[in-house]
Amino acid sequence: MNGYFQWKITSTFHLGPTAEQKLFAASIHASVFGNKPSLILYDGPTKEYPIMATLKADKWGRTRPVDITLPPRPHGYDTHAMDVQMVPSSTNHVSPTYTFETQRAGKGVGRGRFEWRKTHGNEIKELATGHSYGWKLVWLSGPVNSAGGSRKEREMGVASDGTEIVALLAHNASWSMTKGFRFAFLGTGLTGTFGELWEILTVTSALHLWYLDFQGATAAAAAS
Repeated sequence: MNGYFQWKITSTFHLGPTAEQKLFAASIHASVFGNKPSLILYDGPTKEYPIMATLKADKWGRTRPVDITLPPRPHGYDTHAMDVQMVPSSTNHVSPTYTFETQRAGKGVGRGRFEWRKTHGNEIKELATGHSYGWKLVWLSGPVNSAGGSRKEREMGVASDGTEIVALLAHNASWSMTKGFRFAFLGTGLTGTFGELWEILTVTSALHLWYLDFQGATAAAAAS
């Protein structure tokens, strides 16, 4: 799934397999880290569709927890909104990490803990075109694979500490103003084991991290 946007024209961007097949819309609030939601994800290609998720962050978005709210899904089992915090577990500039926890991670799985980690790994090279970097989501509370280690030694889909990679976000290497990123679920994340709410939560958190990186790249380009 790709992310498409025309930033000088609108603060709404779209998710879908191609620019012509837009499945979902997401909008960034103009004042970004204000009192209103910083990011809204819609259940369709325009803002007229129901809201699937909102994310609120403040001006210290990289170093403070962000709040993600998922309204009940149509025909779902839950009748209450799901509120999750994504917490910066490391703000190291080179290797930042962000962690979130769900009360349930699919039938028979129970509580789930997941962590976004910045990466230049082989999985990103497979997903993106050209030299790129991005983020990998690892399943902290899942089984640990003994085949971790260095990039050359470990299996695809396994992090250095042996945790499973269940989602990826890869930046477009050229920072295109129309195609900004690629997103994919991996391994257990592809099987539906964690459920629809987890998938929405994962996409929403990934969009936030992409936008933080986009802001940083834009500021760096303006200063150069």
